[in-house]
Amino acid sequence: MTPKEKEKLVKTIWKVITYVVLITFALVYLMPFIRSLVASFMTWAQASHYPPQWIPHPFTLENYEKLFRLELFPRWIRNTALYAGLIIAGNIVFSSMAGYAFARLEFPGRDAIFSAMLSLLMIPMFVTLVPNYIIIYKLGLIDNIFGLALLGLVNVSSIFLMKQYFVSLSDEIFEAARLDGCGPIKAFFYIALPLAKPALGAVAVYQFLGSWNAFIGPLIFLRSPENFTLPVGLSFAFQRSMWTEYTPIIAGSLVASAPTIILFLVLNKYLIRGIVITGGKG
Repeated sequence: MTPKEKEKLVKTIWKVITYVVLITFALVYLMPFIRSLVASFMTWAQASHYPPQWIPHPFTLENYEKLFRLELFPRWIRNTALYAGLIIAGNIVFSSMAGYAFARLEFPGRDAIFSAMLSLLMIPMFVTLVPNYIIIYKLGLIDNIFGLALLGLVNVSSIFLMKQYFVSLSDEIFEAARLDGCGPIKAFFYIALPLAKPALGAVAVYQFLGSWNAFIGPLIFLRSPENFTLPVGLSFAFQRSMWTEYTPIIAGSLVASAPTIILFLVLNKYLIRGIVITGGKG
């Protein structure tokens, strides 16, 4: 065997080992999800059997039937979709404006303001719960989806992501636009925004994932069952219903996670793009 063939063989062996290790770790991380998916089509007696069974026998849709028999279940889905839509729209509008201002406009204290804003990322959300609750209460928006969404219309991480993207754009483009008489506002709408579609997509995906799965905020700011979002509603249904098994809740969790899984599979390139953007020049 020639040295070149030996080198090729070693590379092939290492490649195989790498794939085996990666597939093993992937299966370990996917195991809880696979187990939940299988259990959602089992009776509680079979799902709680030890040792665990991995093939539903008999195969049943009873858990999903119980879930969709809940009168408020469609309402919870609509509330969650409305909440996520408001959060996405607010962040796309306000974060793009703020990110453009920090990246392309000169004004006194710009860097100091941006640094102070980034420091907010170090503050745990639980520190601001009481002040936020007081603000929303004073506005009369407690137990209101719009009041809950008001707290998330602007997100520091989204502003940072948009700022990083606008900084990465070529200075020559904006200089040419300025020489042609294009002011900062026109440059934002006609140059910056059309070029920022990847960053806007990343912001939308990140905010959807966070708002769709949010639990603490909706739990604190929403009181009426008909106003609950899906995660809080499922918890409420389990606590207040006559269900004595966990399999309907497992089915509900899978239904709730389905949009996020589909979104990730379809738009995962934007998630990767978001990671690349935040690692760009600043």
